[in-house]
Amino acid sequence: MCDGTDYLPKAGPRGPIAALQRAADLASLAGAWIAGLCIVALTLLVLIDTLMAFVSRMIPAFPSGTGVGWEYSAYLMGAAFLLGSGMTLRAGLQLRVELLLAAGKGRFARLIECMSALLGCIVTVPLTVWLAQFAHRTWTYGEVSQDSFTPLWIPQVVLAVGAGILAFQMVARLFTALIGHPVNNPALGAASAIE
Repeated sequence: MCDGTDYLPKAGPRGPIAALQRAADLASLAGAWIAGLCIVALTLLVLIDTLMAFVSRMIPAFPSGTGVGWEYSAYLMGAAFLLGSGMTLRAGLQLRVELLLAAGKGRFARLIECMSALLGCIVTVPLTVWLAQFAHRTWTYGEVSQDSFTPLWIPQVVLAVGAGILAFQMVARLFTALIGHPVNNPALGAASAIE
């Protein structure tokens, strides 16, 4: 039975920073699984809308779509993007400027990793707070979407959680880089990085 810990390193660095990194990896792994489910749901929704449009050309009385396809596709795409971003970062599959990391034959790689992780923290932590506040405000006002009357706080909370996972991974990455441990774990990736 796979409980998600099979993908995490069994032996390696110890201490509070390593524990923080493992916790960030677990949160990122959970987010990545949910992101995968969002992609599956998005694909099914697009296929259903496409099939309905095809059938409606032959049977004019048949509805041409679900009516919420575009709206829910946007929710699912945003959720997949943010929920999967923490694992993408940890696996080293994000877009990076490798030329800078190789500058000086790698002598400045750790410094550049620390600086980029710090910049990532500066962006992602406030983004998480802002998205959480935005979702709370929407919940307080009881706002719903115009097409499906979906309470808008639901997709907004999902985005805030995804941003929180990415921020958590960024903070763990910063501390991991500062103590000199490897910041990427390619074993966590579902694919190889594009060279």
